[in-house]
Amino acid sequence: MEFLRRGGWERVLVGESGAEVYRRGEIYAKWCQPGGVAELRGERDRVEWLAGTGIPGARVADWIELVDGAALLTTAVPGVSGDELPASRRTADNLAAVVKALHEIPTDDCPFERRLDDVISQAADVVLRGAVNPEFLTDEWRLVPPEQLLAGLYAELAEVEAKAELVVCHGDACLPNFLFDPDTLECTGVIDIGRLGVADRYADLALLKAQLEDEWSVDAADFLQTYGLTEPDAQRLTFYRLLDSLTWPRPVSGPEGT
Repeated sequence: MEFLRRGGWERVLVGESGAEVYRRGEIYAKWCQPGGVAELRGERDRVEWLAGTGIPGARVADWIELVDGAALLTTAVPGVSGDELPASRRTADNLAAVVKALHEIPTDDCPFERRLDDVISQAADVVLRGAVNPEFLTDEWRLVPPEQLLAGLYAELAEVEAKAELVVCHGDACLPNFLFDPDTLECTGVIDIGRLGVADRYADLALLKAQLEDEWSVDAADFLQTYGLTEPDAQRLTFYRLLDSLTWPRPVSGPEGT
């Protein structure tokens, strides 16, 4: 996608999926190679859908698909990411409010699913390829062979699935994917929604709890209570955090060492 390497585009980062992200003014461009086009097209569709729900976020500016890959161009969302802000009760309350609003969208209105069977199959693929990224594991989990961690998930799968409370989930609910006005601390938008879909609410809550504890070093109990969860399910909080950790493979170095 040669046009992204000229004309004022600045490369911002390389995402977990290997996609490259560029920015020019108030437009972001995420580019992927041919193997990632279907996934990126799915993210485009999710951005378009979310824009019609009232949840703040980016809008699709353009979609470019060529023989060597595809680029999704989206509008920039104002604000700073949650991981760049100091811990505060107000920010956590506003985060809880936007997550709750997302989860209250009627599931019948959402055309996207994130079925638990599909997610655990994705984790199994990463584990069987020996590609688990240890950066996503806790210190305790790093001491356990990934195959054993996966086996533990399978052992609990039926019980966890039976307790599922299906809502519209972000799918990658970490602090960098929620932007805030640095003055008012109001949430200005959600981003990186390539994994958005109907799933158990704990798929989001488990990640957010871990993020608040790891990035902000705060007890997540107040956040969960503001969200409306006074007696959280400890099993599902642990299950979904581990499951998500096993779905992110180690990044593959490209020709530029990225």
